[in-house]
Amino acid sequence: MRISTAYPQQFNVNAMFDQQNKLNLTQSKIASGQKYLAPSENPSAAAYALSFKQSIGEATQHQDNIATASQRLSLEETTLASVIDTIQRLQELGLQGVSDSGNSVVARNAIADEFDQLNEHLMGLANTRNSNGEYLFSGTKSTVMPFSKIAPSTDIPVIIDPTATFIEAATGTSGVTEKNYTIGGAGGDFKVSYNMDAVPDKMEIYVDDKLMTSTKDAVSGAGSLTIPGADLPAGSRVKIVVTGNDSTSWRFNVSYSGGITEDGVTSGAGTTIAEAQQVTTTPTAEAIPAAFTYSGSAVQRSIQVGSARTITDGDTGAAVFISTSTGKSLFDTVKNFSTELRADKPTLETLQELDNAMIQVSNIRSNVGARMNALDRQKATNQDFIVSNQTALSQIADLDYATAVTQLNLQQTSLQAAQQSYAKVQGMSLFKYL
Repeated sequence: MRISTAYPQQFNVNAMFDQQNKLNLTQSKIASGQKYLAPSENPSAAAYALSFKQSIGEATQHQDNIATASQRLSLEETTLASVIDTIQRLQELGLQGVSDSGNSVVARNAIADEFDQLNEHLMGLANTRNSNGEYLFSGTKSTVMPFSKIAPSTDIPVIIDPTATFIEAATGTSGVTEKNYTIGGAGGDFKVSYNMDAVPDKMEIYVDDKLMTSTKDAVSGAGSLTIPGADLPAGSRVKIVVTGNDSTSWRFNVSYSGGITEDGVTSGAGTTIAEAQQVTTTPTAEAIPAAFTYSGSAVQRSIQVGSARTITDGDTGAAVFISTSTGKSLFDTVKNFSTELRADKPTLETLQELDNAMIQVSNIRSNVGARMNALDRQKATNQDFIVSNQTALSQIADLDYATAVTQLNLQQTSLQAAQQSYAKVQGMSLFKYL
């Protein structure tokens, strides 16, 4: 077999290139610190490494979430501490206000002025923002200011006499009974409350002989019929007609807050008419309308801090500043007490609402502290998880430098040998021996 001069030369060149490629690969691994530069070198190890990297990335994101939640909870805890200090000052002033000793109208007005200023301070605390411009106490509506004042109504109030006249009108059995009234002045709705007992009876109400309302058919039991005040101009005549069945009993009362006179009764057979009597009663005081409104969300915002753990990074304004028992905001309570002080009639009931608010805010603050402790524990758990996965990843993907340097030296020696061999082959020629 013939071997050309080019063959040994090409063989040596290929050997040098092969050694050079191996050397370059080893140098690249040493430079990067990676055991495998391409997944094709070890597909199984590449898959494991990718899984570990994903787990480490998720845990790192959880650590970032913990940092964010801790910042928000820390700011909330500081804010609630200020709220508690403010409520304590309100309690001190409230005790002074309800005390009869040495308290003049002027003194109570001065206390009311400080109540108003402290209420403004509480509003500012309730509308606190964090460094990102998010409101702490708006729940999931973090861009919406949670608390604001309700603009006073511009409508001219209509004052109505709060007293109402109740007339024990009539009782009876069988036949038809009529009772007549004359309206002397406006006074709201005209209401008739009846009780037909067990056997059905029928009632009709006329205004100026025009049928306005009725039970339609005979009915049993209790009920009521009402004629709007707009249908009762002064001077109009109201007639109530009851048709009673045999051997039955019925009764009704009339309530009307305006002027009214009784004009007489036409009774059915066997009917007993009770003497009319007027009883004036004063209804209970209506609740003072709220002056502040909550516009935030009622849902707390949750954040992922572990693979199977979420935690709320704040509390809603409703949970902190609105009473769970009365539904009244802390700001309305403070305002109402201020109003009572200016009227020289402070009440212990309103002061008790301040005490309840203190308990509610203190409980929320304690819960914030518990969540901050939970975040610290979860942070340590996440860090252990990250270290564990990094160790496993290092065993799979990180380069063993001692082995790599030894291999690099061997490859350099092999490359030098290939180069020397090539140089000798280059010097071989038959012409030297001719």
